[in-house]
Amino acid sequence: MCAAHEEIDQIHESEVAARVRVEDAEKRARAIREEADKEAKALMAKAEHDAKKTASKMLSEIEGKKGEIEAGVLAETEQTIKNRQKLAEKRKDEAGKAVYKNLVGEV
Repeated sequence: MCAAHEEIDQIHESEVAARVRVEDAEKRARAIREEADKEAKALMAKAEHDAKKTASKMLSEIEGKKGEIEAGVLAETEQTIKNRQKLAEKRKDEAGKAVYKNLVGEV
């Protein structure tokens, strides 16, 4: 009977040791999962930050180009207005001279 008790005790000790190993393995697995979750969250946060930074930079570049285009269009429009004003002034002078000649009878 003594041998049977010893075998039962050994089985019990083996079960206890196995339970401890399983619990340790579960703790390590949980710690690994938690660390992986932390790393994933950190990577996602960095990716979001980088994406926002890139989007902000792109918007800034677009606004800059928009400003350049608007300035170019404005300068071109102002030049066109000046040219038209000069042409109108010239035609006004020519029309004035034509009216004068007509009134004086030089026509």
